[in-house]
Formats: sequence, C-alpha cells, structure tokens
Amino acid sequence: MIAKISSTENLGGALGYNFKKVEKGEASILLATELYQDREGRYTMEEVFADMEALIPRKCRTKKTVFHCSLNPHPDEKLSDETLTLIAKDYMEALGYGKQPYIVFKHSDIAREHIHIVSLRVNSKGKKINDRFEKRRSKQITDALERKYNLIPSSKVSEKAETETPKVDMGKGNIKEQVASILCMVLKHYRFCSLGELNAILSTYSVAVEEVKTEFRGRKYDGLVYVPTDDKGNKISTPIHASDIGRGVGYTAVQNRMQKSKQVIKPLIPAVRRKVLEVMRTAPDTEEKLRKRLEEQGMRVVIRKNESGRIYGITFIDDEGGIALNGSRLGKGYAANVFNAYFSNPTHNPFLDETLYGSSSARLEQSPTIQPSQSETEEGDNLVDELIEDMVGESFGTMGNDDWKETAWQRKLRRQSKVKLRRRKH
Repeated sequence: MIAKISSTENLGGALGYNFKKVEKGEASILLATELYQDREGRYTMEEVFADMEALIPRKCRTKKTVFHCSLNPHPDEKLSDETLTLIAKDYMEALGYGKQPYIVFKHSDIAREHIHIVSLRVNSKGKKINDRFEKRRSKQITDALERKYNLIPSSKVSEKAETETPKVDMGKGNIKEQVASILCMVLKHYRFCSLGELNAILSTYSVAVEEVKTEFRGRKYDGLVYVPTDDKGNKISTPIHASDIGRGVGYTAVQNRMQKSKQVIKPLIPAVRRKVLEVMRTAPDTEEKLRKRLEEQGMRVVIRKNESGRIYGITFIDDEGGIALNGSRLGKGYAANVFNAYFSNPTHNPFLDETLYGSSSARLEQSPTIQPSQSETEEGDNLVDELIEDMVGESFGTMGNDDWKETAWQRKLRRQSKVKLRRRKH
C-alpha cells in the first residue's frame, strides 16, 4: 500500500476535488468523524466545509492547515468497503489524526480502487499535529497495515508490467482507466523537460497531452487534457481533463516533474548525443534506417512532420534510462531542421563534418558545436530551435495550445535583439 500525503491551505479545493467525484458517481463516502450529518445520514460539501473551517482558529500560525492523503492498495488487491474503512481508521490513528475531524472517500473512477482522506493539521486550539518525519512514519504504518490485513506488499509491483504497458484500445472501453494507467507508468519512469518531449513518449501508447488555459471569476487557470489518438496522432476521442484522472497528472505536477528532470537529464545528454552521432555517421539515408540503427543502440526516435512532409520536430527516447530529449536539446547541430535537410539530400551528411562534430570521442566532447563550456549559449540556441519547431508544428494543425508561449518568446527575442543593437550604437 502506497500513501501520498500533501498539505495545503485550500480546504475548499481538497474537499471539492473529492465531492466532485461523488457527484459524478466516481466516488463514495466511507467514513466521517466529528463532522455534521444531515437527517438522511448524508454529508454535503457545504456542511463539511463549514464544520472544518469553523474548527480552524482565526489566529493560527500554521498556513497549510489541510491534510490530504491518498492510500493506494496494490492494483491486484480487491478490498471491501469495510476493510478499507478499518484501514483508514488505523492509519489516521497511528499517524496522530485519530481525534481530528476527517472524511474518507473511496475512488472508483479507475480500475485501481483507492481512498482519499481529508483532515486538519491543527486542533481546535491551533496547535499543529506532529508532522515530524511524517512520510517515514507513514511508510512504517502502511507496511504494518499490509501485514495486519494480509495485503499484497507495494514492493511487489511488477516493473515488467510497467514497461509492457499497452496502447489505448478504444474497443476495450474504460478509456479513462487505460489513460490513467499509462500516465502512472510514464510519469513514474520517464524524465522530460517539455510537453513536446512528454508527447513523444505518450505517442507510443496512443495518447497526447494538450495545455489549456481558462478563466474563472477573473482568475486565469492553467490545465492539461489527455487525448487518445490513432497511430498517426489524430484525436479519436473526447479529451479527458487531468482533474478527472487525479492530482498527480495535472498541470502543477507535470511542471514540477519537468523542473526536477532538468538537473537529472543534464549529465546524461553527452551519452545520448554520442549515440545519435555514431548512428548518423553510418549515413542512414532513410528515416526507417535511422529508427532501426537507433534501436540497435537501445534508443527510439519520434519524428514530427507537417502536411508538406517537412520535419519540424525530432525527439530521441532512451526507454531503459527513462529519458526523452528533443534534438535541439542535444545541441544546435541536432535540431529538426538539420535532419530535415539531411533526409532531403542524403548525399550531404553534415554529421561527417569533423570541424563541427569532432573526429573522435575526445573531440566530440570538445567540438565547437557541443563544447560543455558553452552550455549557456547552447541552451539559448536550443530554446530558439524548439520555439521554431513548435511554431511550424502549430501552423499545420498539430496538437497543443502553446500560442501564448510562442508570442511571449517572440516578444522576448525581439527585445533582446533591440538591446544588442542599442549597445552596438553606443
């Protein structure tokens, strides 16, 4: 059993997320303690929110007063409501929340049933519930609960099953469950630094991700939707909002994943770049040959084209290492336009140019194009290359909604150019 704990100051958000699923019939309330129950024995969002909010002292030093936790049994585990209720009680008691008001929801919107618990991190006197070494203690508690209730240990999750995750199959139904399963594996195993790289990974499983922006009561919100696709990347189903799948696949979670990935991926770039260079020096004159030779190196490539057949994006994926890198992230000489020019005229192979790509592994790391000491300049070039690739892709109707990003980047680049011109004049 895996526990995921979070703290927030948004009580309405934590409760609303769960009650929304109850309204849709995708969740049910298993247990509530110290909370108001109406005459019919029901709990409503309004009453539970009012009860909990009233228990938070006005003068409270703790900012994040809300405790939100999900308990996730092994996917093969099928537990009764009674057992899940007992597990929730034991867990909250052992963690120190036994006397706190809390409500337990069972989610059944995906194949793996699990429970969510919302409580308060402060008591009625404003004193914070002890959260020292909370995650460590939580792991010890879940391990004990697995033994007490004879549950399948969370450590038994098969890594093989993760790597063999199937594509979305529209004929099987339960599309949301299939997409949720794919996202769970991808976000756990892979590292990526942009939505384009995430899309390259997801394309293997016939799923695409799109960014959406909405406005509600004068406030702007960023979000993600996931869309099943066919083998050509065309949408074949209604987009599924990330909030309907779970918090771990939403905009903030994916952004955090991308930020953390940048530092992890950085030292791995030279090895990937070397493999690509070695393959390109064998002069694969077709895209199919490039794919086959990269597979021999344990890598995959995803090539994106517009309607006229021009390559506007290329991503290299190391499945074993769990990383995806756009060509431009490897260096300016690996951008999509370089590969487009090569496949348009295979007789001219720029990767054989020793002045740009070096003549040996030693020179490879010291070549002008990919010299480590030029990382800052190179990163700027990569961002420009990615911007151009995204703009070309959008103009031909590819998936995504990054127009605002493109416009912002164009303005930034123009401002930088003007600054340079002014400096030269003076």
